[in-house]
Amino acid sequence: MAAAPGSLRLIRFPDGASELARTTFAVVDLETTGGRADEEGITEIAAFATTGGRIVNHYHQLVNPEKPIPPFIVGLTGITNEMVGDAPTIAEVLVEFLDFLGDAVVVAHHAEFDMSFLEIACEQHLHQQMDNGVLCTRRLGKRLLPWLPSYSLDTIANFLGLKIRYRHRAFGDAYATTQLLNFYLAYLEHMGVHTLEQLFMFQAGKIRLS
Repeated sequence: MAAAPGSLRLIRFPDGASELARTTFAVVDLETTGGRADEEGITEIAAFATTGGRIVNHYHQLVNPEKPIPPFIVGLTGITNEMVGDAPTIAEVLVEFLDFLGDAVVVAHHAEFDMSFLEIACEQHLHQQMDNGVLCTRRLGKRLLPWLPSYSLDTIANFLGLKIRYRHRAFGDAYATTQLLNFYLAYLEHMGVHTLEQLFMFQAGKIRLS
């Protein structure tokens, strides 16, 4: 299981200055056959690389989970067994995806979920651990918008007036989360959070906004 974002862990910061405006973030979303990373499989991966508030690259891949997709998940995501039948397995795309991530800071909504699947895949197929820094837009939302009734992607996006196309598909959710992250970063910079280290401290509740 992945370490919770903001907890103590050895992380590799991107090369160069840690100014937020110069940091590359990789916003990731996974679709899976279920909620347990030690039992279920990945069906879709999407990610957007963003720097200075602009999307600079993207990644998208259907994945064969090597097990049947339950009917409930098919209904939720629209991803069928036929769609992933000829897709590569996670073992076949993992190195390519990690190359896409590079040393970017990985961002996800409810990042513990996505990271648990990625870290188990890395351990099983590559015998290594991920050391990217991890940010969670759900956790940041709790700190920035404490009055909201929930911190689901739908609730936060609706509050901010962001439209989510293709909900519960990795590409659509990753794009919406990228918009959310860039909104957060612009606001936090305005409020005095200018470096990556400060952002991690804010996520962990160790600093308050000025």
